[in-house]
Amino acid sequence: MALSSKIATFVAGFITVFIDVSLFWWLRLYRYLTTPTRKQLLLETLSTAHLYEEWAAAAHQLDRVVDNYVWRDTPPTRIYDYNLILDRTDQLYDALDHDDIMTLCHTLRSGLVRNLGNIADPKLYNRAYAGTKLIIERYINECVLAVQYITAYRSTSDEGLTNQSKLDLLHDARQSLGRSCLVLQGGSIFGLCHLGVVKALHLQGLLPRIIAGTATGALMAALVGVHTDEELPSFLRSENIDLSAFAAASERAAQAAANTAKTRQAGNDWLSTLVRRARRFIEYGYVLDVKVLEECVRANVGDLTFEEAYLRTKRVLNITITLNGGGVPSLLNYVTAPNVLIWSAALASNASDARFSPIMLQCKSANGTVEPWEIPAEASVKPAKRTYRNASIPADRHTPLSRVAELFNVNHFIISQARPYLAPFLSPSLHLSHSARSSREPWSAFALRLLSMEIQHRLTQMHQLGLLSPGIRRLLIDETVPGASWTLVPKVNLSDFARLLRNPTREEIDYWILRGERSVWPAVTALKMRCIVERELDAGYQLVRSRKPLDLDHRTIVKQTVHQQMLKTKGGKRPKQRAASMGAG
Repeated sequence: MALSSKIATFVAGFITVFIDVSLFWWLRLYRYLTTPTRKQLLLETLSTAHLYEEWAAAAHQLDRVVDNYVWRDTPPTRIYDYNLILDRTDQLYDALDHDDIMTLCHTLRSGLVRNLGNIADPKLYNRAYAGTKLIIERYINECVLAVQYITAYRSTSDEGLTNQSKLDLLHDARQSLGRSCLVLQGGSIFGLCHLGVVKALHLQGLLPRIIAGTATGALMAALVGVHTDEELPSFLRSENIDLSAFAAASERAAQAAANTAKTRQAGNDWLSTLVRRARRFIEYGYVLDVKVLEECVRANVGDLTFEEAYLRTKRVLNITITLNGGGVPSLLNYVTAPNVLIWSAALASNASDARFSPIMLQCKSANGTVEPWEIPAEASVKPAKRTYRNASIPADRHTPLSRVAELFNVNHFIISQARPYLAPFLSPSLHLSHSARSSREPWSAFALRLLSMEIQHRLTQMHQLGLLSPGIRRLLIDETVPGASWTLVPKVNLSDFARLLRNPTREEIDYWILRGERSVWPAVTALKMRCIVERELDAGYQLVRSRKPLDLDHRTIVKQTVHQQMLKTKGGKRPKQRAASMGAG
């Protein structure tokens, strides 16, 4: 009896210990499987950040977690000519260090190319989250300091750098480097992302002075093009955008629905809205009511002309339309159409086919009255009947963007693409996701890009054969970009398509502005490497041209700025001190 009780006690104890141990390890396994790693937490922060500073801090920490700083601090790679970049970095540093202004001018001017040594290759910006090769960042930083040094240099005739020669140097350097243009393309309600793109670029000092817009992008470009740099930060908030036209339209629609004799269920309201907007797009070429759009744009833009907006902001606003008579694309800006009202051009660009949606451009006469814009026309087209349609896909090779390049020396385009129905066919410059960043593109992404290129090729063939309607062309075909470009594509979820049925509200605008900002943040480093020298050259040229006295002497720039920033290298070493051995990485 005693033995049986001991056995029972032993068995009960064994079972208790087994349950406790099993429960302990099951809990440990559960915590291991459900607790996110530090990398996962940082990736989540990247996707949910509300400020660029928050995003950048998480990106730098993530680079340390995955050891991307080893790649960034190692110059050699097959992607770019690192020996060339190292040599030019040393030359600029030495010229700045020895106050050799003539050598500095010669060195800067002899190699001022946006893609020198292939440093603008997107592959260099798809590896690390918060930057690229440190030697590339140092080289661009030295170019910026060289421009600042030349701008602040006190000219004397005996040293060979007069104020006029300095002005000529900066002018020629600007012409050689070229200019950037921000292109806002389409989007319907998704086009509100363009405001977020503009906001993020402006806060980082990367917003180009040349902006082009088509369709909904033309509406957003019009809103941006009439505000100065000082006004943009406050304007790009939902509370400062006049939405009274959409609010009034929603009230009228609600009142009409209440007065309708038929009683409809609330669940069918979204279907009727979808049918109404689809019919409007098929018949007229736009989704939102053009009258409401006109009221909204005029409330925010006013009756400003292209020339008045340029004189006020020094921003070059371009809106593309196409003449219905000849099919030749027309680019409207302060040079080609100085007296045309911006709001009328934006509405004309928003229509896909003028045969069904005639929109007459308006202009200001010599005495300031608003009247229809009449221009010389072909014999077969009467000026009074001339109308306009969307110019996103012209019928010939003289595209609006090529015209922008010709007029304003543009050789680099930043394209904000907000057409989510083209997402499977787009190839954004940052094509790797944050969760799968590596030095090589995944085979799935490569296959998708290959498929998209094939589909685009077939659609282009159908367009050249005249088999696509204007609406289909506008939806599915992208305009050829005549130069280097960087494409920004906001991330859009499937649930966001339901927002097509809503009129814009302040909450909607804030939502889309944040989406647009997040599409820019991963590309900030790449855009800085491409555009920051251009911005410094433009600022320096305007400063020297104004002939204003400078508060700082050039030697102060050298002693305080150059030595502080140039020596910020790993271990306090100078940039020209290279590693003993550099194998190709």
